[in-house]
Amino acid sequence: MIVVDDGSPVPAAAELSEFHDGEPHIRVTVIEQQNAGPGAARNAALDAVPSDVTFVAFLDSDDEWHPDHLHNAVRALSFGYDLYFSDFRFPDYKEKSAFVRAEKIEPQKHRLLDQGNSIYEYCGNMIDQILVVGNVIGTSNVVYRFATHRDLRFREAFYNGQDYLFWLDFSCRTSKFVFSTKVECECGLGLNIYSGAAWGTARLLNRLKNELKLWHAVRELFSLTKEQDAGVLQRIASVRESIVLNLLHRLTHAKWIPATLLYEIARIDPYFPAWSTAIALRIAHRKLFRPRASLETEAPE
Repeated sequence: MIVVDDGSPVPAAAELSEFHDGEPHIRVTVIEQQNAGPGAARNAALDAVPSDVTFVAFLDSDDEWHPDHLHNAVRALSFGYDLYFSDFRFPDYKEKSAFVRAEKIEPQKHRLLDQGNSIYEYCGNMIDQILVVGNVIGTSNVVYRFATHRDLRFREAFYNGQDYLFWLDFSCRTSKFVFSTKVECECGLGLNIYSGAAWGTARLLNRLKNELKLWHAVRELFSLTKEQDAGVLQRIASVRESIVLNLLHRLTHAKWIPATLLYEIARIDPYFPAWSTAIALRIAHRKLFRPRASLETEAPE
C-alpha cells in the first residue's frame, strides 16, 4: 500500500501509525511531498510501485471500497482484460448508484462474463463512452493491469480532468475493458476540489477555466471522430456559458473578478472576448423577453 501525502493539512504518517500496529502484515509506504495536485500525487505513487506488481488500484482519501472490490477486480482482469471499473455511489445520491442515476451504461448491451459478480466485458468504444455518451469511470473504482501499462502516467499540467485524460490515454492503447454493475465504492464527503466549488465564487471560475483547458486539450491531443469532436465542442460551449453566467453573477453582486483569471481564460481560448459578449447578449435577451410568469417563479441564480 502506497500513501501519498500531497501536502495534506492532516499528515498521513500520524494517522497511519495506528494502522501499522493493527495490520502488521501489510507493507505501507508513505510518500510526503509539497502539494502539487492529484495527478502529481498519483504519479508519485506509480513511480514507487515495485517492478513485480501486476495490478494497481486507486483510492482517494475520502472514499471507501466495499470488501469485495479488489477480489472482483482481480477475477475480472484474470479473463485477460486491462482495466476494470465498477459501479459506485456518491454521498448525495445514496438511493441511486452512479450507473443507475446517470443512465450512461446499459449492461444488456455488453457481454456477461460472471453472473454472480455481475461482471461484463465492455463492448464498445471507450472514447465514445467518455466523450459522447458520458464517462462512467471513477478513479477510486478502477483497477488496471500495471504490468502491461507500466509507463502510463497522469498529465500533471491539468489540475482538473487529468483522470479523464488518463482514461483517454488508456483507451488509445487498448480496448480490453471489463466492468461490474455492483456498487463497490462509496465516495466520501471529504474536500472535493471539483464539486466543492460553490456558484458565484472565484474558486468556481478557476475550476471552469481548468475545464476549458481540458476540453481544448482533448481536441489537440487526440485524433477524434466527427461525433467525438462534436461532443467535446458541446462541452466547451457549456463551460463557456457557465463562465459567463458566473462572471455576470459576480458583476451584479459587486464581487471582485481576478484579472489574472480572465487573462488565463483568454490564453486558453483566444476567442473569449467574442463568445463571452455573444453569450451575455443572449442571456440578456432571454431575461428581457421571456414570459413574466417565469420571472416570478424562477429561483434566483
